[in-house]
Amino acid sequence: MVQKWAPLVWLAPGEKFFPIEVTHFLRYVTVPSKDGEFQTLPIGPKSEQMFLVTKSNIDDLLQDATSVIYGQNPNITNVPVYAFISECGCQHFHVTYWFFFPYSQGKTMCTLDMGMLGPVPIPHFNNQCFGSLREYGSHVGDWEHTSFMFKGKEEPEEMYVSAHDAGAFYKYDSNAKVFVFSRQEIRKGFIQRPTFPPTVTLFTDKNGFHPILFAARGSHGLWTAPGKHKYVRLPRLYDVSGYGTPWKTWNQIEILNISRKLPQWMYFLGKWGNPREKCHPLSRMGINICQITDGPSGIPKKRQNFVCDEIPELATNNAGK
Repeated sequence: MVQKWAPLVWLAPGEKFFPIEVTHFLRYVTVPSKDGEFQTLPIGPKSEQMFLVTKSNIDDLLQDATSVIYGQNPNITNVPVYAFISECGCQHFHVTYWFFFPYSQGKTMCTLDMGMLGPVPIPHFNNQCFGSLREYGSHVGDWEHTSFMFKGKEEPEEMYVSAHDAGAFYKYDSNAKVFVFSRQEIRKGFIQRPTFPPTVTLFTDKNGFHPILFAARGSHGLWTAPGKHKYVRLPRLYDVSGYGTPWKTWNQIEILNISRKLPQWMYFLGKWGNPREKCHPLSRMGINICQITDGPSGIPKKRQNFVCDEIPELATNNAGK
């Protein structure tokens, strides 16, 4: 059932930053310590304040089109999707499909240098920037996801699609064979107000019924239709998605089940990328405006979109067993 309903993800036209296999990514990052670097990946509570840092400078990696930062084209390499399963009962479970990208590209904004205040975003006039274009919000490491709840049937009852710090719930209509929008949520902050399309259609083949999703160019936020999606009103930030590279995620699924042995990297509780740098002067006052922001937390630190009555926690003392 996890394979049968795995989504078809369209990467956007012009996408440069493809997904990547986690174990491949880990070869190109390290965890700095006071005494140099850890030789093995730290796990458990001691890793919570740590960062996976690229062994090479980010600017150098961006200049090399073959570097790890550009990921692996899923049409050339079988890049896995990570299906994290929580079992609730007999044929009652929820699954989150996690997609990992080595780099998330931020948004380019028109700015005006205000001296001690630093660059301040200003609007375009007649589609022209009369200041300087600067890219903010890029980060190493990028976890994106969509979740499904199954309740004893061969088809899901509900689907959740995540886009940045917001997301939408869709109910499955078994008669029409589509997912229908039911509600949305803002997980963090208040400036995100995206509009989610009303339905999600399916791609059907001999392997199953696959919801069609669209990963935004550069940022990889997931949308349920192609096009230009405004998700922040001020400053105006948009995601652009479309029919670029198809990623048939059911071809390579790695199952992560908390009742079974998990890979070692699932117990790393720190940040999956470099710490922030090239920050705006206002960042000293607690306003997080950086050209490179902190890498994201990993799967164990994410809130699940569907829950059972009781879900066991990841037991760090079982790591590696």
